[in-house]
Amino acid sequence: MEYWKRLVYIIAAIQVGMGITIIGVVSFIPLFLTSELGVHDPGEAAFWSGLISGVTPFFVAFATPIWTMQAQKYGEKAAMAGILFLLSIIVFANTFVRTPVEFLILRILQGMTGGFVAIGMALVMNVTPKEKLPWAMGVFQASMVSGIMFGPLAGGMIADAFGYRMPFLVFAGLSVLCLVITLLYIPKRAGPETPKKREPFLKQLSLFIHNPVVRLMILLQFLCNFGMTGIGPILPLYIQHMMGGDAAIVATIVGIIIFASGGTSVCASLLVPHFTRHFPMPRIIAVATLLTGVNFIFQYLMPTVTTLGIMRGITGMTLGFVMPIANTIIASAVTSEQRGMVVGFAASFSIMGNVAGPVASGAIAMHFGYASVFWTTAACFFAAAWLIYRRRRLIMADLALGREKKTA
Repeated sequence: MEYWKRLVYIIAAIQVGMGITIIGVVSFIPLFLTSELGVHDPGEAAFWSGLISGVTPFFVAFATPIWTMQAQKYGEKAAMAGILFLLSIIVFANTFVRTPVEFLILRILQGMTGGFVAIGMALVMNVTPKEKLPWAMGVFQASMVSGIMFGPLAGGMIADAFGYRMPFLVFAGLSVLCLVITLLYIPKRAGPETPKKREPFLKQLSLFIHNPVVRLMILLQFLCNFGMTGIGPILPLYIQHMMGGDAAIVATIVGIIIFASGGTSVCASLLVPHFTRHFPMPRIIAVATLLTGVNFIFQYLMPTVTTLGIMRGITGMTLGFVMPIANTIIASAVTSEQRGMVVGFAASFSIMGNVAGPVASGAIAMHFGYASVFWTTAACFFAAAWLIYRRRRLIMADLALGREKKTA
């Protein structure tokens, strides 16, 4: 196997483990709050769940550029190892929390270890031949979604079988395993060497602020993250409500639904290279984003947990086309020397959607009910599809210009 392809697979495997560790608690956070941390009111549980779910990506957004700069300075391996080491300790400490405030503090600290996704993505972009970039982005996106698939399923099953504190021990051990793999198989520096004279922070920031295509792709990712993660805090409570409030395996059911949604998303991400050979990228993501909004409306209209799970799976399929194409467009819009920093900043801004989504949905659910969350989420995706449609010619022109530069 070619060296670059083997490295892509290794990074993807580590990303799966990271995703399971970080996302695995989603299926039982509200239940953990109500059964272990003394939060008994459903509305208060939804609010705390949204806050605790949203605070981690909020700090990830601030920490990502810092870790990205450390990767440029000391190498990707050192930065990844530092992130995984700290994450292992923090996840393990979650086992001993007794109050929502303690849980919130540890989730904030966990957010400060954010940055692995941006470093891994930039590394994949830099080692992959340009003609294989859609494939590599599809594999990386599939690995991210795989963590979302297996994490809640594993967390829910472990929580239902052994209690809500046991998943933290298991996920801490998984994080240690990812650390070992990083130390053994990731080279010290696989991306381009950092120039001796680095550009000032604000000048690097302007690389994508003044690029309309990059701005649009970041906004699209923000809206997608906002819409997708916004359902997370209320999904266990919504399913519990649908089942009459007496189901003993709600966390497992939530995990299965998220697993199914992630499975269809992985399949779609791996099919991205085939679609991009036949259809323009802006058309693909515009249609996929529009259909995702429609799917969220249908999710609310589903009368049973089974049909809700089916619609979540269809939604995962349409979402699977969005992120790989958006990242491919961003990679094509900047030079290889700029990718590390641009991807870091882009990840920070798009991650803010993970912050706004859970917090907003928790507050909306508490004041207006669960139904309003589905409708506002659908509106976010409709807005994203409209933006892509309006700027489709600009995106195509930028991609064409990028191809001409590469050919030259």
